[in-house]
Amino acid sequence: MKELCSKILTATDVGVRFSFPTATMREHFKLLEGSQSLDFQVMDKYSKVWTFRLYTRKNDGHPKPVLTKGWLDFVKRMGLKVGDKVIFVLHGNHNDHLGILVKRNIKLLGSEHWADL
Repeated sequence: MKELCSKILTATDVGVRFSFPTATMREHFKLLEGSQSLDFQVMDKYSKVWTFRLYTRKNDGHPKPVLTKGWLDFVKRMGLKVGDKVIFVLHGNHNDHLGILVKRNIKLLGSEHWADL
């Protein structure tokens, strides 16, 4: 498994849209010429497939990619909160499947740990 990116969720990420890292978008997602969006699928740890839409601003050197379609449904179903971590990974025999992991920071006996959700 290869990690593409990870992010600790903000209020905007859990309530409106997920701000996707620009460097990850440029390296791993190729939008068609003239297109501002791309639908893609990820699989969670329960083998459920989710479809997200990656959207970018037009005519701007800073595309500010965001996940729109499907993202808030994922947040609601997974019970995500501000401070949780989302990790996008490649897995499969040839790193050909996109996956998503979610973790929550919890305190146990005075120490912080990231637990799988």
